[in-house]
Amino acid sequence: MKDSSEWSEVLEHACLEFGGLSLRRLPGWTPVAGAQLIDAIQETGMVRIEGLDCPLDVFRKPNEFELHEFDAVCRRGVLRADGTLLPDPLDLIQSKLDTGRDKDLHDIQHLESIVRADYKKRLPLATPEEATVMLGRYSEWQVLLSALENPSPVVHELAMSQLREFAAAGDPFSLAILEGRELP
Repeated sequence: MKDSSEWSEVLEHACLEFGGLSLRRLPGWTPVAGAQLIDAIQETGMVRIEGLDCPLDVFRKPNEFELHEFDAVCRRGVLRADGTLLPDPLDLIQSKLDTGRDKDLHDIQHLESIVRADYKKRLPLATPEEATVMLGRYSEWQVLLSALENPSPVVHELAMSQLREFAAAGDPFSLAILEGRELP
């Protein structure tokens, strides 16, 4: 991975090559270049490119991730036709945790609804291996209810096990689901 200085050179070169673009940093999205850009990259691990159709946040190190996790985050991302790599929704949720921004809280709720809909569609047909990976990354009562539709006893028990954990922690939805499925 390039160091902050090399990374800043690539960003500044890209902005010059495409013209009309500027680099900004937090807090306040203030313009930066040169040594200030290197400092911004080291301090926050990201910068914003302004001057495109919409602002583009570029992460050297996503919020809430360690640097050694960045390659895995990139592998899970989705490459768009325009060359933009978008983080996996679950990774994007993690990067928005603990920012203290209302917008990020709304984004998290929206992203969770996307993940929930995807999981509810995929879990009833998932192999035990797929279900284990999926539920290892994201799990809540609605998703687990969909996993219970899977004919695999392994997936069924995985869902039941997680429902038991949630119920033990006091989740009323998990408790209600278990009431009709567990022996007294």
